[in-house]
Amino acid sequence: MSPPLVSIMMPAYESVNWIEQAIASVQAQTYKDWQLCIVDDGSEDKTAQIAREYALTDTRIRVSEIVHAGCAAARNECLRLMTGDIFARQDADDLMSVDRIELSVSFLLDNPSYDLVSCGYAWLTGDRYESRRSGPMIPALYRAGKGGSPVCASLVGWRKCYDLVGDFNESMEAGSDGDWNFRALDARLRFGYIPSQMYIQRRHKNQLSQRLRQNQRKNHEQARNRRRLS
Repeated sequence: MSPPLVSIMMPAYESVNWIEQAIASVQAQTYKDWQLCIVDDGSEDKTAQIAREYALTDTRIRVSEIVHAGCAAARNECLRLMTGDIFARQDADDLMSVDRIELSVSFLLDNPSYDLVSCGYAWLTGDRYESRRSGPMIPALYRAGKGGSPVCASLVGWRKCYDLVGDFNESMEAGSDGDWNFRALDARLRFGYIPSQMYIQRRHKNQLSQRLRQNQRKNHEQARNRRRLS
């Protein structure tokens, strides 16, 4: 049996300072059966150009460009490009350990009762790494807004999860990944967890979750309220 192909979604916007390192962290993976789908969300810098240069030398990289429509729209375009058996996420300003994909795939294959798996993570601010406390998805806490949630970009899951849950909500400027988690819980998908710090989340002033933190919190609270009333 051949190993499952892992498609990695990488939405990108104005990521010229980080995208090369993000791509390099994918290329360094110990798991080699991957496909990287990069969608540039109408950047005015050279993000798309850099991505296409990498695609010229690595046929596992696919690149598309859309008119600027937000992160959710870029993620949805990634979904249309991805052809793998397993879908993974990575933001264009983040990094991952060399064994993240290998260990995530092994977890899913060895634990068939789980649909998705997340992992531990660290923050990277400039050149400084900071370990972060994290843990598994705990549905009751997540629904109540009291934590118990994974770093959304660290999720790796079977393609069927996205077929079942559907696209990211393009009406949300921020927080569409958290909204997707709520819908995944409604669909009774099970989230596994690997405690190793395999995802590295870069912190900077242009980061979407920093710029639109209030918008993100509002969308998450609206998602919780919809489920309380349903």
